[in-house]
Amino acid sequence: MNIVASVFTFLAGLGVFLLGMKLISVHMQGLAADNIKHMLSKTSNNKLASVGLGVGASFLLQSSTATTVILLGLVNAGLVNLFQSALIIMGANIGTTFTVLFFSFSYLPISEILSSCALIGVFMVLAAKNPKIALAGWVVSGFGLIFIGLNMMSNGVDFLKTSEVFSKLLLSLDNMVLLVIVGLLFSAITQSSNATTGVVITLAEAGLMPVTAAFAIIMGSNVGTCVTAMLASVGTSLNARRAAVIHLMYNAAGVMLFLPFVMVGRASIDRALSSTFTPSLSVAYFHILFNMVTTILLLPFAKNLTELAIKCVPEKNSSRSKIMTKTG
Repeated sequence: MNIVASVFTFLAGLGVFLLGMKLISVHMQGLAADNIKHMLSKTSNNKLASVGLGVGASFLLQSSTATTVILLGLVNAGLVNLFQSALIIMGANIGTTFTVLFFSFSYLPISEILSSCALIGVFMVLAAKNPKIALAGWVVSGFGLIFIGLNMMSNGVDFLKTSEVFSKLLLSLDNMVLLVIVGLLFSAITQSSNATTGVVITLAEAGLMPVTAAFAIIMGSNVGTCVTAMLASVGTSLNARRAAVIHLMYNAAGVMLFLPFVMVGRASIDRALSSTFTPSLSVAYFHILFNMVTTILLLPFAKNLTELAIKCVPEKNSSRSKIMTKTG
């Protein structure tokens, strides 16, 4: 396989992978969206309970972006207040991170078995008489397509890493701030931080990217997913727009908290992790750690986040706005 064929194999794998992610997200919404809307609308001002609701909703939907967009609709309708939305957003960012652990399975012997879910899901769709079973079939197929895509990307990268030009090009991307921006842009386009993480896991596992470089891209990808929520908030109520700003501030704060430590200890981190975990596990664990630690550190300041969002998106005819109001 030549370099051109390797590039197209990688891109084809990326397409299959993204399709699988989209199938899961869209059809999980069809299966669970109504229940999740009802669940989120019954939230309280209890911090841990609201964070837990965000975790559960995002895990079920396999998308923190989808959860946030649904949440914006509830805030817009006055069913969830601004303070509650901040707590749910924190949980939503944690909920999807555990999916990334499945991506590391693509380097285990069971990956071929998991890939067969694509066919199993199709049989479910074709044989289903119940719409819910058909939706579940699409989810199962999406799961299989994720592993097929990861395997195709891995095969493409195996040939690409023999190219000195390509290897040097990737390894030359040494600027951590630039890598954060790359992650932000890619995630904004794909509308999924998990999709970005799947790509960097493939590159890191192939030795084309140090794990700390992958960490920088992941940090940027978390900010990039905010683009969808920001667009969804256009034309909505005042508090819905503020909730979208909270989503952005939360993820940006996570980058500001983690990036300096990763930049300063980059060499030590690369050495320590290379002797402890595989690159795929290192990236997956970091994605979980990033969102969990950010939530733990910012949770005591949830009220401050809402106050800051109110200042960033002020009411036109009033200099003050109540944090706990249920109307925008």
